[in-house]
Amino acid sequence: MARNRSLFARLLAAQVALSIVLTAMLAMVFYAERNRTVAQLVTSRWAPSLLLLTRGAPIETARDVAPGPLRASDQRPEDVFGIASLTPRRAIIHETLVKAGLPVEDLVFARHRDARANAPTLWLALRGDDGALRWVGFESGIVEEDLRERFLIATLLLFGLAIGASALIAHRLALPLETLRARIAANDASGGPLPHASAEVQAIDEAWRGLRQSLDQQERERALLLAGVSHDLRSPLGRIRLAAELLPDGDGIAPRRDAIVRNALQADRLVGSFLDHVRSGELPLDETVDVAVVARSVAAQQQRAATELSVEAPESLLAPHVSTVLIERVIGNLLDNAFTHGQPPVRLTVGTTGRRIRIEVEDCGPGIAPEDQQAMLQAFARGDASRRHPGLGLGLAVVQRVALRMGGHVAFRRSADGARTVVRVEWPMG
Repeated sequence: MARNRSLFARLLAAQVALSIVLTAMLAMVFYAERNRTVAQLVTSRWAPSLLLLTRGAPIETARDVAPGPLRASDQRPEDVFGIASLTPRRAIIHETLVKAGLPVEDLVFARHRDARANAPTLWLALRGDDGALRWVGFESGIVEEDLRERFLIATLLLFGLAIGASALIAHRLALPLETLRARIAANDASGGPLPHASAEVQAIDEAWRGLRQSLDQQERERALLLAGVSHDLRSPLGRIRLAAELLPDGDGIAPRRDAIVRNALQADRLVGSFLDHVRSGELPLDETVDVAVVARSVAAQQQRAATELSVEAPESLLAPHVSTVLIERVIGNLLDNAFTHGQPPVRLTVGTTGRRIRIEVEDCGPGIAPEDQQAMLQAFARGDASRRHPGLGLGLAVVQRVALRMGGHVAFRRSADGARTVVRVEWPMG
């Protein structure tokens, strides 16, 4: 599956987005409450001395009761902070001071530079009882010089924490599903319960294993039925053929005897197709086979002229974990299909493509329509609707079944010049 469309990626994206939204909301609430709390503290500390100034008391009297250095000026400060992030703080501190009874007409944050201090200062424009406007400044914790740096560090830490936690949660949620997908892909129903899986995923796994076991049981019963029927049919077919061959020569007997023998042989080949289909799913893949040698041997058994059948194969091509009988059946079925439904000359090619073994059979027939190709790989599918050629439609189905067991596939294509039909079987080398 594409990673950006996987469940893990979607869960991670959703959790990260949710974490960012929740973090932003929490930061906004914290920011507002922090400013309000600091404003109340600043007001409670400085309100008594500031009220004295508004009532006309000298600055020295106000400084005596002030909790820190108090500055006064008749002019608005020049070095004013123009930081947009301070606007909510200005509004909150202004509201709190007015509620405390201070006639604040303006409020700015500035830096007072002299020999005594070099720190952010809160300046208030106070209207006294006599109508005069006086600027009063004092240091307060409501101004933070390194706010941007602290906010950036906090945001990065929270974002990293959100991504890490979200990745861990998404991984633990998606891992059982990925394990189940791999188990289904490997067609392995023998494993135990999925680790760290939820009850829903465990239920899916149990349902799949039950279905897999049921299908395996049906396949075993079907194979046993086909093998039994095929074996039991071959005995009477052999007796019929033997009895026909023992018929005495006489007028009109020879053609009838030949017809009986020919039909018995045809029925025997059909029974053999059943047995091949059964064996294709049961024979163990535990041999190392020289595919090139097998290809030349099967081609020789066709007893075709060199103008009808040619073989292109290396001197040797060893394939591990396969079966000699199944490789023979694959090549034989491909050649039979080419001569029955295609047209000579036929070419058999054996080779490698990267780390994959390749068997190709080319013929000059019309081929199979693209929309019918996958259907032709199913059991009992026939491209010859008129049934001019005898058969059960198991040839390519056996090829497909063997290819899948070896981890490969079957593909159809046209040659580069468009004049030849090519059926390819390929599978990994090891």
